[in-house]
Amino acid sequence: MKVRLQLKFHSEWEESRKRTLLSLLEFNPHSKVVDLGCGNGKFSIKVKEKIGCEKIFGGDISEKALKDAKKRKVIVKKADLNHTLPLKTESFDVVVSSQVIEHLFYPVKFMKDIHRILKPNGYAVISTENLASWDNISALFFGYTPFSMEFDAGLWKIGNPFSPHERIIVNKYTHPHVRVFAWNGLITLVSILKFKVERVSGSGHILGHVGEVLDKTHCRFIVIKVRK
Repeated sequence: MKVRLQLKFHSEWEESRKRTLLSLLEFNPHSKVVDLGCGNGKFSIKVKEKIGCEKIFGGDISEKALKDAKKRKVIVKKADLNHTLPLKTESFDVVVSSQVIEHLFYPVKFMKDIHRILKPNGYAVISTENLASWDNISALFFGYTPFSMEFDAGLWKIGNPFSPHERIIVNKYTHPHVRVFAWNGLITLVSILKFKVERVSGSGHILGHVGEVLDKTHCRFIVIKVRK
């Protein structure tokens, strides 16, 4: 019962995050768009539909995921996002990256590369975990692993008996969460890299939508829109 309730909360927060990210995209059929960490391409297609572009590009390290994305008509390219992106400078109008940066060892390098591949006045929408969410703060207060943290891929996620994923094998095809930002940390990073911050939203709060509006800095997810 406890696990089902926790999964229900997390599922609702995830849906809120996706809606928020999509709401920040601008309709422009002429945009050239890339989804970094596209996975199986399912969400990439939602991005494509919201922007109204004819095609969307996607990059990911998983060959299995890329095969699935290709079936969904995403133009795919294998890319290890920990390293320099195999994409031309100033080649995209829009960059989307959903729940990826927390998996990377070099998030600053990643964001610098996003700045590089964006055209002048292009924008990026990024979503990620928030280490300062109330559920993560509560876990730390009681000496447990934050809900947003994971360890070795293919091994157990351990250290928090209240997590629905406790001692369940983490997805062995992806890196675990290794860099989890807090609200102001992410804003500071993009500002240092000369992005203009246009919107920062929080998604998923223990108080529901009211919490998302009144206390967005402590939501489970951060969704940020920045422009070059």
